[in-house]
Amino acid sequence: MANFKTHIAVAAVGSLVATGICLQAGMVNQTEAAGLFTFGTVAGLLPDIDSDHSVPAQWLFRLFSLATALLILLGWQGKLPLWQLLACAGAGAVVMRYIVLNLFARITVHRGLFHSLPAALLAGLVTIALGHQLAGWSLHFTWLAAAFVTCGYLLHLLLDEAFSVNLTGSHLKQSFGTALTLFSPAAWLSYLLLYSAVIAGIWLMPMPRGVDASLHGSVTDLLAMIPVW
Repeated sequence: MANFKTHIAVAAVGSLVATGICLQAGMVNQTEAAGLFTFGTVAGLLPDIDSDHSVPAQWLFRLFSLATALLILLGWQGKLPLWQLLACAGAGAVVMRYIVLNLFARITVHRGLFHSLPAALLAGLVTIALGHQLAGWSLHFTWLAAAFVTCGYLLHLLLDEAFSVNLTGSHLKQSFGTALTLFSPAAWLSYLLLYSAVIAGIWLMPMPRGVDASLHGSVTDLLAMIPVW
């Protein structure tokens, strides 16, 4: 599989190109473009979060710890005295960094559920839920962010598969096929829950402008074709 430096370099280059296209097309401003670049680059490391002691896992949980502390500070600001607010933010960061990380490491297996196509879709759906519902991003930017996250995630999986091919020896390594997974009978229940989460996310997620109307029109036309007896 590709190493940490390769993953972050390719994710950064891919995100930079995609961000440049969005800027050139006038889809985002410079601040939003910086956010999209960050999302795509970080997403290029997400699949390795299930590796107990990998560099991406350590980086990502540090980032999650910081995000947890910031959310507590912003959400409880004015509701608690300053010392209690800082204590809660610090406690949240510590819990995320050490307790949640250790639990996550125990229940996950590297190259397992997170190295799969439905996991890439779920990462984008979670971005939509967090961005639009919690962070208050515009629907347009939320969907762009979700696309960058999913594409960055998929780029990681594609790199892992590419590095599973030994071109010099003209054979496939043992790890081939473990990154772009659709389903595994050995973990059927986990995949069932994963696909259920993806379907529920697609059903509940807010649609961009124009899509809702198109879907409504399509459903109306379909119902109109059903004969009434």
